[in-house]
Amino acid sequence: MSKIQDSGFRIQDKRHPASCIMHHDKSGFSLIEIIMIILIVSIAIPGLLLMLGGEAGRGVEPELRITATNIAQQLLDQIVTKCWDETAVLGGACTGSLIAYTALEIDGAPEVAMSLTTYDDVDDYTAGVPAVTVNGISYSRSVQACYVPFDNLTTATCNTTSATGTDYKRIAVTVARDNTSVTLTTVVTNY
Repeated sequence: MSKIQDSGFRIQDKRHPASCIMHHDKSGFSLIEIIMIILIVSIAIPGLLLMLGGEAGRGVEPELRITATNIAQQLLDQIVTKCWDETAVLGGACTGSLIAYTALEIDGAPEVAMSLTTYDDVDDYTAGVPAVTVNGISYSRSVQACYVPFDNLTTATCNTTSATGTDYKRIAVTVARDNTSVTLTTVVTNY
């Protein structure tokens, strides 16, 4: 009878352990197994990091949108407390008599562009409002004032001249940061 040389590998058969080839127990990984693990992990990790990084960035967006909404609401509240226009007789410290409609812009001294403390009527804010910083994040702000007809307060056209004046002004405040913006709109009247 010829003897078969043992290669170190044996397949175990529980019914006939003496007649079968069995695998010797070895601990650890082979070089090929380690290379395959490194290859699979190096392909999977960048994809996972990209996915998690994108989700983390979008997780802050709702907080930025809420802050932008609060900033817009604060500015809109400030605007609606002002006179309807330079010549309005109603409201806080408004003086003068009701005359023809005025253009939607700064009406003269002492109003200064980008200086909210000098604005005295709702359309002065269209000259510009400074950016505001909240918790180290800067938000740009803009205001649009338009004369709108009483029967179409949501019209897309924006009439800013005194020739097209009506008793209604639509005020839109937009606050933006990067690709996130919020616009709040209201209508004020000359009554």
